[in-house]
Parts: sequence; structure tokens; C-alpha cells
Amino acid sequence: MKARPILAAACLGLLIGRGAVRPAKAAEADPFARAAELYASSDYRGAATAYASLLEARPRSAALHYNLGNALFKDGQLGRAIAEYQRAFDLRPRDRDTRYNLDFALKRAGEELVPPGVPPFIHYLFHLIALRELEGLHWLAAWAALLLACAALLRRSAAGPVGWWGAGALAAWIFFGGWWAARAGIEPAERAVVIKPTAEIRSGPGENFSVAFTAPEGRRVEVLSENGRWMEIGLAKEGAKGWILAESVERIARH
Repeated sequence: MKARPILAAACLGLLIGRGAVRPAKAAEADPFARAAELYASSDYRGAATAYASLLEARPRSAALHYNLGNALFKDGQLGRAIAEYQRAFDLRPRDRDTRYNLDFALKRAGEELVPPGVPPFIHYLFHLIALRELEGLHWLAAWAALLLACAALLRRSAAGPVGWWGAGALAAWIFFGGWWAARAGIEPAERAVVIKPTAEIRSGPGENFSVAFTAPEGRRVEVLSENGRWMEIGLAKEGAKGWILAESVERIARH
């Protein structure tokens, strides 16, 4: 994995504007600096705990998810690291280091960020904007189009700037709405990552069912259904599905 995004970035308190090298008192007063200091001293598990604690107050911080992923990766927890990188990517898909580290970690699990047969540039453009950002742009364009339509009705004419702006807002509404719908339709509603070294996938929800196949740590899966301690999952790459113990995976909620 790149030393820049994995080592230097976290050591500098990546993306959160904090330096890792601080006096002891400053590090104690600043939890961000303390987490970076733990990482710099190779206490990756301690750094992971510190970043996880910070995330409790800022669950939508892409930088914290990314830094936590770095610490987990260095601690040897590939599955949990991929889960954090995925959360960071969902929140900030344009970040180059996040894309690189997620792809690097996924390759360790026998997967890639860009699906086979998809041009990387097309994949980049399709995921250029976060899903929540697309939703916001869709509704912003929708309200703009409706307000301009009301203005045209009150004027009893769509000629002039009102008509031009209205047409532009309508086009943006259709464009962003279609993009949002396409992303929401392609991306699984419920996702998870295998966090056990080798997880057994069974043909049914119970130990009495035969093992259909195994999934390596770090493999991303789609959650299809649940039955007690068991979860039915699907693996897009293999086109297979089966049942796994819920404790063997970590869920990833949509941001």
C-alpha cells in the first residue's frame, strides 16, 4: 500500500488539519493529535480505538473513517479496514487517497473497486458525487423548476428569462434525478463486509446446513435477509448467495 496515504497521511493527522508531532500536553488536550500520535508510535490498535471514539461524535466525517481504516489496516484487520474505507468513499468519493486505499485493500480480498469490464474513467464519473449530494441536487433542482413554473403561470407566459431558467432547472431535475435513481438502483440497499479470516457460507440458516462456499476476509457482500443469528448474503462477483453468521460481517449503512 502507498506509504503516502497510509503512513504519512495518518502521521500528519490526515485531512483533519492536525499535526501528529505535538508536545505531550497538547496531544493530551487534542484527541485528534493523540490519535495521530498513537499511529505514529505504531500503536495501531490504540489509534483505531481513538479514531473510533472520535467517530461517535462525528459519524459523517470521511477523514475520521479514512484514518480509522488506515489504523485497522496496519493492525491487520483487513475486513474492518475495508468497511471504514468504504464509508469514507461513500461520503467523499472524489478523494484520491480514499479511492486508492479502498482499491488496494479490496485487492487483498480478491476484489477491485472498479468492476471488471467497466472503464475506470466511467466508474470515476459515475461515483463523482456522493449519493446524498445527488439527492440534494435532485431536490434543489426540483424545487427550482416548480417555483419557476409557478412564476411562469403567474405571468401567464414562459417567455424570457423565467422560461430559460425554468427549462434549465427542469433539465437539471431530470439529470440529477436520473443519476440518483441509477446509483440507488445499482448499489445494494444493505451492505456488509466479511470480517472473519475465512467465513463459511452455508446453504441455509443453521449449522446443520452444508457449507456451500467460503468468503475471504474483506469481501463486500449484499445483505438479502436475516433469520436469527444468520444473515443471507449475496456476492456479486461470484453470482452466489448463502447464509452466514451475522457476527462474521460488519454492516455498512448508506450515508
